[in-house]
Amino acid sequence: MKPARRICMLILAALLATAVAGAAQETSPPAAVPQSSQDKTKPEPPPAKKLRAAKPPAASTNGAPRKIVVREGGADEPMAQIVTGMSPAEAERERREAELLLSTTAEKLKEIAPRQFNDEQQQTISQIHNYMEVSRSALKEGDIPRAHTLAIKAGLLADDLARH
Repeated sequence: MKPARRICMLILAALLATAVAGAAQETSPPAAVPQSSQDKTKPEPPPAKKLRAAKPPAASTNGAPRKIVVREGGADEPMAQIVTGMSPAEAERERREAELLLSTTAEKLKEIAPRQFNDEQQQTISQIHNYMEVSRSALKEGDIPRAHTLAIKAGLLADDLARH
């Protein structure tokens, strides 16, 4: 689930919970508090404004709450383009460089694959693959600076691993 959609879903759930809690409070009458003669001299605070409560989901015919199914994340969202201060030519150069770094890193991993690695080196290899995967994903999403940075990190780790 995309982070923006997850945030919207959490906000919606919080609003529904608040609305249900507000509706429950409206149905119970406030307890009567006896006033003493001293309380009459103090000015009463203005009554609090009541917020409109959202209607709870309609119940189905058998009394259970009605389910709303949103398939595959709901409506399609346009691909977000992260705007940076780089020119299109610079963005294309960084894209090509990131792709080149990813391919050379993959080749380097193939070269060192026959070697025996300890646990720490295995974790480094796992991190390299993770950086490469996220970098490719960022390239597809159009986040070129992020893709470039991750490709550099993967390349540096692979170089270090090849040296040792």
